[in-house]
Amino acid sequence: MRAYLVTMLLAGVAASQAHAKLVTFDYTAVVNKATRRGASTGYATIDVPSISIEGKEIAVGDTQRGSFTIDLDTPTEDWRPGNTTIEYMGSLNNIGSVSVDRSGFSFASEGSFYQSGFSVSNQPRGDSFSFLGTTYSDGTSGHGSESMQIRLGDTNGDLLATDMPPSSLNFAAAESSEILYGWYYPQNGGESLDTFGTLTSLAVRPPSPVPEPASYAMLAAGLLTVGAAARAKARRKG
Repeated sequence: MRAYLVTMLLAGVAASQAHAKLVTFDYTAVVNKATRRGASTGYATIDVPSISIEGKEIAVGDTQRGSFTIDLDTPTEDWRPGNTTIEYMGSLNNIGSVSVDRSGFSFASEGSFYQSGFSVSNQPRGDSFSFLGTTYSDGTSGHGSESMQIRLGDTNGDLLATDMPPSSLNFAAAESSEILYGWYYPQNGGESLDTFGTLTSLAVRPPSPVPEPASYAMLAAGLLTVGAAARAKARRKG
């Protein structure tokens, strides 16, 4: 019984400590520009009223909604020494999404060590925050990529408190706030489709811990110990 209690206590401690600290932001936006570039345009970038991705449309004036999640424990990949912008990459928990209710369009990024993450810059001349989520796929249009980017900035220094991963963003202080969505499939005539929008709302969800594999391992060890103790007790009674 004592071994059981000790094991379960250790498992509980491990489960409470071994987790990633995540924060999710929900947003809405309005599309104010769409562009197209590829063989069909002579490889010139032109403004268009809408773009169509796999039969789903995003048009100028559409309302977009979605979310993005950042890992507050993400390792720092500062690949530009001396630069005032700090890059936080290296976590599979950095993911984002975009959707358009009218047409049923939706996109969800995949966490990627090099391609999904965020950056912050907290400077006297102003702050900036940028989130990037990318997905590579072999879809019906061939091999290519989709990505979304959220950008916020100000010139008064109220957007961010520090250059650490933010657990909140002062949307009211942002002098610029935009969302970019891009679709690129080189096998499809080098087709590149993009939309540009302005955020209309941004709300943060409370951070929620996500158990890591070590937590599950300790919990499994505790359950196995309990099972072994129960079987041993049954044999002794028998």
